[in-house]
Amino acid sequence: MDQDRIVDSVDQGQVLSVLQLRGDKVLVSRGRPGWIDASALVGLEQAEDEFAPVFRSGAGPRDYLARGNVRIALSKFDAGLEDLRKAVSFSGDPTAYLPALGFGQLAAQQQPAAIESFTKALQEDAKSSSALMGRGLAYYQVGQLENALTDLNAAIQLEPEHAFPRKYAGATLHDLGRLVEAKSMLDSAVAIDPSDGFTRRALGRLLFDQGELTASRDQFRMAVELAASDVEALTGCGVVGHVIGDDLQQVLKDYQQAIRHADESLENAHLWSNLGQVQSELGQLKSAVGNFNRAIQLDERFLEARSLRAHTLLTASGATSKAIELAKSDLWYVFQDPGERTFWDYRALAAAYSALGDSNRAVQLQRKAMALIPKANLERFASEAQSKLEYYAAASRGKIIQENR
Repeated sequence: MDQDRIVDSVDQGQVLSVLQLRGDKVLVSRGRPGWIDASALVGLEQAEDEFAPVFRSGAGPRDYLARGNVRIALSKFDAGLEDLRKAVSFSGDPTAYLPALGFGQLAAQQQPAAIESFTKALQEDAKSSSALMGRGLAYYQVGQLENALTDLNAAIQLEPEHAFPRKYAGATLHDLGRLVEAKSMLDSAVAIDPSDGFTRRALGRLLFDQGELTASRDQFRMAVELAASDVEALTGCGVVGHVIGDDLQQVLKDYQQAIRHADESLENAHLWSNLGQVQSELGQLKSAVGNFNRAIQLDERFLEARSLRAHTLLTASGATSKAIELAKSDLWYVFQDPGERTFWDYRALAAAYSALGDSNRAVQLQRKAMALIPKANLERFASEAQSKLEYYAAASRGKIIQENR
């Protein structure tokens, strides 16, 4: 990359992601990567204090804009939005400040308010690329995909060398099921800004859906190299690696690292379930059950975690009556739910009937589980499932012979 290439204008209060240090210059990214003078930068944690003198002497709209952006980046959303509203109010040209307010509202998860701010900006200037990008992102986040694509494509026409609208247009096309177009759009975003984690993760998800598992894992791994604490990227590495199945120890490390950086919340319950699943496969059954327990504590309606816990409890050597009862309770919970059943559900229920001595029923349920393997992209488990089916079938034949005697 040209070391003299300049990123989009660096203004007071602009928050940039620093990618690389080189002498007196830093490589930064804001949709168009470029090098800037390191002396122009202040660490984010110290940035808010930099505004104290100007606010003592009399601040103008640009000062409120700058401090508002910094406060938003520090997750001080109420104070940041108040500053951004004042910037709009005090300015003689509010349309120049409305996009910043909209992006602040997006950061605060206020999508309807953000759409309103971006729309006001576009009513005054229909060619405001920042307002089109922002409203396109807001529409994407609320699931209005066609509206999102319209705005993002318009932004691309105005700023073809900006990665921001391309990466979200790619993600939108993916959600619309237009995978070939999505891949092309995301590739173009990477070509402009190869150091953007969102684009790498979006490519990872797309390639996974296309069955390009190794390429998918490579994209998630690149995202982790960009940000070692990227929970979504670490999870992506783990999920894809788990499906491939060639290095379960690395999968274990990926899931453990994701959990270190994740909040213990309902939304993240899947992380503990994922970790439990790979631990179960590695024979770490006690740890696996503990993590399934944690996943279910975070989300009691987590059906997959219940099926995985039940299967682990039922297939452990010397399963106790208490463990069997807990497994039965999990499976009752799962199968009373009206949703579609999965491979994991039928596999666990087959193990339960086997433990209860009904091998005929176990055979039937194991076959149902195996029928779902292709749809769920679980070919790696086909051999193990077939071996278990043969075991149940042999047990069933043995019972029939004994009864006929």
